[in-house]
Amino acid sequence: MAKKITLEDLLNKKMENSFQSKEVELVGLGGSITIVKQPLTTILRIVDDMDKSESMAEKLSVMLDLIYKCVPLFHSKELQEKYECAEPTDVVAKVLDDNMGDIQTLAEEIMAFYGLSTDNAGEALKK
Repeated sequence: MAKKITLEDLLNKKMENSFQSKEVELVGLGGSITIVKQPLTTILRIVDDMDKSESMAEKLSVMLDLIYKCVPLFHSKELQEKYECAEPTDVVAKVLDDNMGDIQTLAEEIMAFYGLSTDNAGEALKK
């Protein structure tokens, strides 16, 4: 028989889930970077764009937006200026040195926060 959930269980869960982050190892950077879970609605807007993407370039752009949204380190104006970014999200690809492996790793780890993958995000939501 499954455990009966109590109000206390739900209140404790809320306190535990109020700020979720994890470290992700990136080969190209030779270390780890922190990703922070964002509200589901924010991520779903980005995932919607991923499903509409037809080309690899469009999918890459969506992944860079997703990563930018979830990695506070990339929000640094100083970092964006140093890397001469026209758009704030440009910093992601520049810092990661266009390493598709690291970009994919970060996108997959972010999607894992929500029980999704970059391959089946839209399909999972349609079910």
